[in-house]
Amino acid sequence: MAQAKRKRKTKHRGTQAGTIESRGRTSRPSSRADARQQTLQRRQQQRYARANQPPTWRGATIRAALMAAVLLVVLLVVKQKPAPAIFMTVVMFGAYIPMGYYMDNALFKMRQKREADRRAKAAQNGDAPRK
Repeated sequence: MAQAKRKRKTKHRGTQAGTIESRGRTSRPSSRADARQQTLQRRQQQRYARANQPPTWRGATIRAALMAAVLLVVLLVVKQKPAPAIFMTVVMFGAYIPMGYYMDNALFKMRQKREADRRAKAAQNGDAPRK
C-alpha cells in the first residue's frame, strides 16, 4: 500500500521549550557573487602555495625526462639514426636535471626575496601583511 504522507528527511531540531534553532547555510555561500569570490581566493591561495615550494630533485628529474622525450621525438623526426639520437637524449637528460634544479632554485630564491621585501615595505608603511 502506498504511503499517504511523505517521510521527513531531517531530524526535528527543537528544544524542550518548543523553540526551533535553525542551523542556517554554513557550508555554501549565500550568493553567486560570494561563491565566485571564495573560488577566486582559494585559487590564489593554491597558486601561492604551489609557487612557494622549494625545488626538489624529483621535480627536476621529471621535467628533464619530459624534455628528453621531446628531444628524442624531434631528433627522430628530422631523420637522424636511432642510435645517435638515443645517445644524445641520454646525455641531455643528464644535463637537464641539474640545469633544471638550479634554475628552479634561483627562481625560488628570487621569489622569496621579493616576498620578504614586500612584507618589509608593508610593515614599514604600517599596512597589515597579506599572503
